[in-house]
Amino acid sequence: MIPQKSYYAGIDLGASYLKFGIVDSRFEIIFKGSVPLGKKKSRKSILKLLENSIRLLLAFAKGKHIKIKSIGMGIPGTIDSKKGIVKGTPPNLPEISNMNLRQMLNRYFVYPIFMDNDANLVALAESRIGAAKGYKNALCLTIGTGIGGGVILDGKLFRGSTFAGAEFGHMIICYHGIKCNCRSNGCLEVYASAPAMIKRTKMFLYQGRKSIIPELVSGKLDRITTETIFQAEKMKDDLAREVICDTAEFLGIGITSAINLLNPQIVVIGGGVSRAGAKFVRLIERETKKRGFPSITDKLKITRAKLGNDAGFIGAAILAAEQP
Repeated sequence: MIPQKSYYAGIDLGASYLKFGIVDSRFEIIFKGSVPLGKKKSRKSILKLLENSIRLLLAFAKGKHIKIKSIGMGIPGTIDSKKGIVKGTPPNLPEISNMNLRQMLNRYFVYPIFMDNDANLVALAESRIGAAKGYKNALCLTIGTGIGGGVILDGKLFRGSTFAGAEFGHMIICYHGIKCNCRSNGCLEVYASAPAMIKRTKMFLYQGRKSIIPELVSGKLDRITTETIFQAEKMKDDLAREVICDTAEFLGIGITSAINLLNPQIVVIGGGVSRAGAKFVRLIERETKKRGFPSITDKLKITRAKLGNDAGFIGAAILAAEQP
């Protein structure tokens, strides 16, 4: 008799988009989708998006005659994974501060709902079926609107004593540096995230630096994205190359601190900025390996994530599947 497959729903709530999907017990994607959070976000609108996304997933499952066993969710910020509560205020999504999301969603859905930090779940997905599969000790970074981190130690997800472990983006790399949304100064996130790259590019342009970038965006600097910057670098643009090299250096400094503390076997670079390609990852690797202890860096592998934008909701579904 062929064993019956199980199915799990996964939801990845980011600062800009909500991504969702259904995977089977082999963690193969059955269905996926995404919706923007919009510019006018509120607690009510975000909760409604979550509710509507779950209803869509359940409707799809019903139409395919499959049964969702449980639901996993990745949420930015510090998440009490036992109670399903957002602890404090996520710097990049303050609208959900201190929300008891599990309790709110269980008003509408009787399914078991499991939650964790979004970057933790990216790390979980990459460790189970992605770039870090087969490694017991891994560090995973997500570089996008913010910088998130997830750590796998001895094959298990590390959360810390109060669920706030691996906040990689808020490692301080310059103690008297730029003010961060988390209220500290000099966090890695304000130097190496996508908004930080765009801000630095605009600063150079306002200073009168020559670049092909204004031409690429038809003179409208508010249209500059990280894709624009990497496109300009491929066209041998000096300003773009400087921004990219600076970003790789900042990331190398942060990663060096993390690997000197954790001594992982592999570092996986994910998130939107990682899609720039292998060259950017090699720059990060060079900056890391020239700083770290040789006993740590000699055998350290630094690589791009494999699962792309799907990693968050896949990791959320894996979280649900791995519950006892």
